[in-house]
Amino acid sequence: MSATGQVSTVPAVHRRVHSVDFAMTDRLNLGCGPSAPVGWVNVDGSWNAWFSNHRRFRKVLATLGLIPSNFGAQWKVRPLIHDLTKPLPFPANGMSAVYASHVLEHLYLVDAQKLLEECKRVLRPGGIIRLVVPDLHAMALDYLSKKEGRSPCALDNAAAADHLNERLAFRNPSPPAGNIVFKLYSLWKDFHSHKWMYDGESLARYLRLAGFQQVSRKEFRRSDIPGIEEVEEEDRVLGGAGVCVEAKKPKVV
Repeated sequence: MSATGQVSTVPAVHRRVHSVDFAMTDRLNLGCGPSAPVGWVNVDGSWNAWFSNHRRFRKVLATLGLIPSNFGAQWKVRPLIHDLTKPLPFPANGMSAVYASHVLEHLYLVDAQKLLEECKRVLRPGGIIRLVVPDLHAMALDYLSKKEGRSPCALDNAAAADHLNERLAFRNPSPPAGNIVFKLYSLWKDFHSHKWMYDGESLARYLRLAGFQQVSRKEFRRSDIPGIEEVEEEDRVLGGAGVCVEAKKPKVV
């Protein structure tokens, strides 16, 4: 049963892995990464996360030299493995908060919009969503500053386009390297590259289009979500690294 008394629609394999998380928290951390904290329902769809839940298989592949020995070994928690382009495996109206940092830009826009709709579905009325994405506005200002000669380094002007491309991260400067397993994984998943970029205003617009209200830009760790400091990392927000936007699901739907 869920916290709201509904019968859970979460697949049994996920309930076994995360039974403690579901019992103790109703805060959802999407695209959590290896530093995910306890006290949240941590969700990640990467192979790195998958190997953190399949340690014996990881050890066999590492022994065969197919993956690095530490691949999937550094996770603090065992995350729920889920492809965020698919419907979220949670019942409606069960979560009080959804957090996602540097996740949305890895999805094609249509998939990102579907994910926002899913976040709204799983949130309780009045529940909070907080998104952090790389700040396209800050990137553009940095590029223009370098091109217009406002940087003290003369080389910045010539390298401004390269630096912008690196920050946009649509593609790596070189093809996938490593053994055939990693090359196939990179070509198949293509999750590590960015697909669509946002500034604060565009992100707020897509939240409103998904049906959220009280949409506003927030400063680092300034949030209506209790315990935001447990998941929000300084290097993902400050110094133009990211922009935070928070919104609420309407109390009357």
